[in-house]
Amino acid sequence: MLESALISEFSRFYMSNISDHAIDLFSKIVRLKKYKTGDVLINKGTSKFYVIVEGIVASFSKNSQKDREYIRTIHLENYAFTDLFYQINDLKLAHIDLDTKTPEDYYKCLTSCTLLEGDFKDFIDLSASNHEISLLYNKINQTILLQVLKRLDRLSLLDATDRYKILKERIPQIENLIPQYQIASYLNITPVQLSRIRKKMYSE
Repeated sequence: MLESALISEFSRFYMSNISDHAIDLFSKIVRLKKYKTGDVLINKGTSKFYVIVEGIVASFSKNSQKDREYIRTIHLENYAFTDLFYQINDLKLAHIDLDTKTPEDYYKCLTSCTLLEGDFKDFIDLSASNHEISLLYNKINQTILLQVLKRLDRLSLLDATDRYKILKERIPQIENLIPQYQIASYLNITPVQLSRIRKKMYSE
């Protein structure tokens, strides 16, 4: 019962008028799973997709030469994600000019997480056979694209202090949830710079 309610909440978050029948079809291709802090969810080649029910998940890029990982994005409840490189290869999109060799990209739980998990190919097949699921899929993609564009705009147009303020508005207790070095990585600054920003903000 709880799982059905969570699937319904997610579906109607993106598409308020989706029918119970379509939600029932979607529920047949996902299952509820729990993960621990630090668990890696997606590496290149996986066909799975996930929906965040509870917790914080981040997408990472790793520089193998320097053995350093960088947080690209931080995601919360109702965010859906999969391996984009899998889509390129499996959906015959190889003509797209993307470097699929570097860097290493993956998703990782920054906190303990509860997720809906399914096979992305099942989602695509269901989208092809059901109009409402196709609309749901498109609305999810539109939302993800807008979030990516917003993230790029903030990195390009805002300084680190403003980006930190936005993160705090979005996740007020972020310092109590994840380490400072991960917050700094997301802001594209060093932990020392983050410490200076926090000291200045809280002294004003």
